Amino acid sequence: MINKDKLKIFKALSEETRLLIVQELLNKERCACQLPALIKRTQSNTSMHLSKLQNLGMIKSRRDGKMVIYCLNNNKLINILRMMEEKT
Repeated sequence: MINKDKLKIFKALSEETRLLIVQELLNKERCACQLPALIKRTQSNTSMHLSKLQNLGMIKSRRDGKMVIYCLNNNKLINILRMMEEKT
């Protein structure tokens, strides 16, 4: 039987934009306004993927004045990304 939490992580990471987002968030939290330039996507596209990642519980956000700051919220995801970094 496949663990559904693991399957959700891999399905989410199979999309390039979401993988780029979580890679950016791996070592540093980021403002939503920074991410589009960092991953070379439009604001609307980035926003859609941030929402999907947040709904899956993979990232979380907090407000700092007018800014929305995102960070990773899933230890399994953090471990997977760190292992991937070691292998490359």
